[in-house]
Amino acid sequence: MTPQEILERTRQLIQEHAGEDADKWWYANRFVFARLQLDERKTNTAIKRNLLDAGGPCHSCGKPFETRRDVHLHRLDGGKGYHHGNCVLMHAGCHRTWQAAEEIEADTSGRRGRSLSSTKYSKRYDDMPFLYWWDISPGLAEKLDEFETIEFVQKDTEQLCIVSSEQLKPYVTPDRQTTRGQGNWGIKVLKDRPDELAFEPGTGHSDWAFLPVVWIDESDD
Repeated sequence: MTPQEILERTRQLIQEHAGEDADKWWYANRFVFARLQLDERKTNTAIKRNLLDAGGPCHSCGKPFETRRDVHLHRLDGGKGYHHGNCVLMHAGCHRTWQAAEEIEADTSGRRGRSLSSTKYSKRYDDMPFLYWWDISPGLAEKLDEFETIEFVQKDTEQLCIVSSEQLKPYVTPDRQTTRGQGNWGIKVLKDRPDELAFEPGTGHSDWAFLPVVWIDESDD
């Protein structure tokens, strides 16, 4: 089967499962999307761990990694997938510099690649009217087109939801910017709406906006 045929078959199976139930269709569609993204995440995590265990230096600057934090996995050929023959490690700063150079080349040649994802973490807020809270900075908002997805992770449970950049962009609008930071956007999980991302009203909007999500656990099969 071709990838297009696989996609059409998956759509057919989801429709057969949901019937006329729009909510059931939405959940099944989002569930399949999230689990496939999680499969990729697990593969990438394993590759990164193996490369770190091998003890090699940063592919860009050649210096060793002093810590396992702020180490990025990079594909040498952006047109190919994440596998050992196509992946190297870089310091976060080196990776950003490398990507900036690639963007210039992409603009010149007419091609442009996208990174897999950006990850946001939140602790749990038991003493507040919300459970979790992430901020999107203007810097990240300007770069949403560089990412396929944004992962919102709960630090205490390690559960995460995966939102495509295209889904997120309609909520990251000027009227929803807050007075925090340089005009950050606030995204929360409210206690009475745990299965949705709640977007704060901001300085120019009076209503909250809600995006339904599926929370998944990296240990799930």
